Amino acid sequence: MKVTGKIQYITSAYYPKDNLMYQTIIFCILLLTVNFVIPDKVKAGIYTYEDENGTIHFSNVPTDPQYTMIIPPKQEPKKMARKELNSSRQGEFNKLIIAKSYQYGLDPALVKAVIAVESDFNPRAVSEKGAMGLMQLMPLTAKDLGVSNTFDPAANVDGGARYLRYLLDYFNWDIELALAAYHAGISRVERYVGIPPIPATHDYVRKVKSKYNRYVMQ
Repeated sequence: MKVTGKIQYITSAYYPKDNLMYQTIIFCILLLTVNFVIPDKVKAGIYTYEDENGTIHFSNVPTDPQYTMIIPPKQEPKKMARKELNSSRQGEFNKLIIAKSYQYGLDPALVKAVIAVESDFNPRAVSEKGAMGLMQLMPLTAKDLGVSNTFDPAANVDGGARYLRYLLDYFNWDIELALAAYHAGISRVERYVGIPPIPATHDYVRKVKSKYNRYVMQ
């Protein structure tokens, strides 16, 4: 086998034309050699042809019209960028979020912001503490809300929106306290008469408010 160019790999072999079995064996050996020797980073297909002297040529960069493809180019699975995936998920649940928000008298931008921070719009998300679904409902909270399947987007958003409305009413529509309670629980917010001194809770409230302001402007 000889190598020419940057990624061009060519091999050729001569075999007696009157020996079919020998031809077949040589062809298979050459085919396997080309397939294993060419590195994975080469994505081009493999081509072959037999010239008038009985020599078989292989190449991943065919320079002769006689070449025929025998191994197709390697196809890399298309990876969706995180931002593109996030946008796709948002679009998928927009109607649901709007419907449930209006049903419970909430701003869709706020519900959307909670979902973005809680699960990044992943309906199968599960936290280390066991919160599940789009709005990350804890098992006991989901049970109290009558949500039997937390991985069902419609049921999860319905329960999460109702719970968020309850918290807003409970804290006289103080969004920061309601969000803090959504993250850390009502008892902690009441105990400290404000956002609990928990870094993760402060970070959560800040992130949701930031997303909320962004969605309001869209």
